[in-house]
Amino acid sequence: MKKTLFLSASLLLAGCAGTQTLPDPRIEAGQDYLPPIAVMVDSLEHGTELRNYLRESGVFSKVENGAAGEGQTQVMVKLDAQRKVAPAPLLFLSAATLFLLPLQSDLDTKADFTVMRDGKVLKRYHYENYMAKYAWLLDLGIPEREENIRRVARAFARDMQAANQASKPLEAQR
Repeated sequence: MKKTLFLSASLLLAGCAGTQTLPDPRIEAGQDYLPPIAVMVDSLEHGTELRNYLRESGVFSKVENGAAGEGQTQVMVKLDAQRKVAPAPLLFLSAATLFLLPLQSDLDTKADFTVMRDGKVLKRYHYENYMAKYAWLLDLGIPEREENIRRVARAFARDMQAANQASKPLEAQR
């Protein structure tokens, strides 16, 4: 009896891991800092998180909020993070089983980064990260949402770092 109960509980809990479509970007440590950037995010809810993750990446010498001064780099971000909840019939089925049946909880994040200097667009970046997870009804999914936005911010920092490395002149070999 205990074995059957343990096996049933293991099967129910086995599906509660989340998957992300955007791989966790590797950022080269020990590189020179990029010049400061000013970041404006159109999302009040997630703007601070995104700026903090850009700071934590260690790629930029400074990440500021607001508009950039003359000659500085401005990054405009259009961020859309939508949580999708399971349909109503599945909610009722989960409630009928006393919430033993986990529900699929999805988070879809799309971000458009526009890098500008002195009003001229230098480059545009687009990132999408889709997270799928089976969770209990009352699970708010806060760690997964934060991880979703962190991956988008790190992908942008990695791409900016790579673009900066590509624009540096090659040193002559001796």
